[in-house]
Amino acid sequence: MTTLDVPVVPVCPDSAHRPLTAPADPTVESLRTAILGDSRATHRRVRAATIALNDRPRSGLTSSAEAALAPDLLRATIAVLGGSATAIAADPRLRGALCEWAAVYAPHLLPVLTGHLDLAIGAITALGNGSAYQRELLAELDTGEAIGLLLLTELGGTNGADQQTTATWDGARGGFWLDSPGTASWKFMPNMADPTTRKTGVVTARLIAHGRDEGVLPFLLRLRTGQGLVPGLNVAPLPDKGWAPMDHALIRFDAVFVPADALLGGRWAVLGAAGIESEVPVRQRFHRAITALGEGRLDLAGAAAAGARAALAVTVNYADQRRPGGRTSMADRGTVRRDLVSALASTYASSILGRRIQDLRVAAAEPFSALWSMLAKPLLAYTAHDVLLTCRQRSAAQGSLRTNWIIDWIGNTEGIITAEGESQLLWKQAGHLIARAETALTLPATPDLLPWYIRMLAERESALAAALRRGDIAVASTAVDGDTAAVELAAATSERLAATALFQACVTADDASARHLLESACVVYALERIRAHGTWFAAHGQLTPRHAHRVHEELRCGIDHLGAHLNLLVDGFDIELEPFDAPMASPDYLRWWETWAGGKTAPFGEALRSITGQVRA
Repeated sequence: MTTLDVPVVPVCPDSAHRPLTAPADPTVESLRTAILGDSRATHRRVRAATIALNDRPRSGLTSSAEAALAPDLLRATIAVLGGSATAIAADPRLRGALCEWAAVYAPHLLPVLTGHLDLAIGAITALGNGSAYQRELLAELDTGEAIGLLLLTELGGTNGADQQTTATWDGARGGFWLDSPGTASWKFMPNMADPTTRKTGVVTARLIAHGRDEGVLPFLLRLRTGQGLVPGLNVAPLPDKGWAPMDHALIRFDAVFVPADALLGGRWAVLGAAGIESEVPVRQRFHRAITALGEGRLDLAGAAAAGARAALAVTVNYADQRRPGGRTSMADRGTVRRDLVSALASTYASSILGRRIQDLRVAAAEPFSALWSMLAKPLLAYTAHDVLLTCRQRSAAQGSLRTNWIIDWIGNTEGIITAEGESQLLWKQAGHLIARAETALTLPATPDLLPWYIRMLAERESALAAALRRGDIAVASTAVDGDTAAVELAAATSERLAATALFQACVTADDASARHLLESACVVYALERIRAHGTWFAAHGQLTPRHAHRVHEELRCGIDHLGAHLNLLVDGFDIELEPFDAPMASPDYLRWWETWAGGKTAPFGEALRSITGQVRA
């Protein structure tokens, strides 16, 4: 392998330290366009709607009581955004914006959004046959009268085409019998336990017709009505999670009957007199069906990135005020500033990549490639989780309190990572697809000449892909088999795409100051990825001592530049702090706590006794 040429330029070019005006409206507008795209009016509308819900982290409620908040929040959101959940689900921009702003301002709403919009309504619109049965169930979901969900994962695992739940065709009755033949086939963790809320779900099951296995396909049915559970359905509430309260349950089917129109097979899996009529091989039918439900992955990815942006906004606000010992602010202490800069650079890169992929989905003239979402969801969710943990730990005791929201954002991100199974499995599948492709995955309008640090990321990705194709897993430094090598390849592809998306935003920004900030963010993001894989680059002749020195110097320069403009970068997220009503989001966190404790005119002991009495009452 060749060593990529590193241009001999001043380590800290003058442009990197060009003074920025503050406030700088053109700069902030350019940064917001990079993060949110051109649909700013949609974002403002949805942001106002989610703020108006007045949802917030709650103290003193049980997990079940918190989970029970979601249905009313969903109905209120549907009403304020036009009254039709189907219309929201059909608009990728609106749906994506709703998931992002719910992640920021409505922590109890987010966990049910994609199940309702992407998985239930999305399944009917993508795979339905327009029958009266399906239209009736869709109408109930449209207003939120019933809450939609997907019953996919089984106690024995997600299992894909090997799922064990069965749907047996009964020609005499004109429908299917859903059954759970063994413990491993019980559906695990759908949000079904709340006895007061109507639920309609999509269930994946192995279709058996005329004694023949027709593969795993989705079925639509009412699960809980105003009269209770449908006959034959057994639901056991699961123990509480430590985050993102939902009414999770363990579900067993015992001869649950659904009509023929419950089958969601699109036009490619139609039930005929002799069984399923389809050109899709039996083993591939599950994957064909589930691909139609994959848009939720990108919505969840965007929500994770939005939570990270919110956490950075409140953390930087707090770090500017907090002065340990009454001297240097937290934001000016190197140990905090360096971590916040790294988190901001990663969040800009992942957020912009998510927005670019959403652009591809909206503009797609042909079916949207699921590969983009398979790469985006793990990268954006893992990145957000790292950023959120940084914000929580750097803000110490304040960050541990739910009143400062960070803990709830972490919890929802944990849920996003876990949704539809462990996210590394998406990267495993994506990595194998990338290795089989003849060309690298490329964002539209990628410049012909990319900076040297992005070319280094691309060369590593290319080497990993070539090695995986020939079965040489040793090239992937810590791989133990082909699947772990595929994960490393997918991660490398995701990081290269994120760096490229950030560089494209830099090149196309209207404002010069924004371009300098985005360029520095790109430098920091890419060079931190190179440093993280430093032994790999050294082992493959791409990181000599001279080049390593340049990486460190350029990285330090980028960190210094971004560190001088933390507030400007956070302004680019377009997040209003006042609705949080939290000490870390307040313009004066000491005054916030003073007010909470009863006001500065009352003796603290009297205020505390008053509060204690109210709690006991």
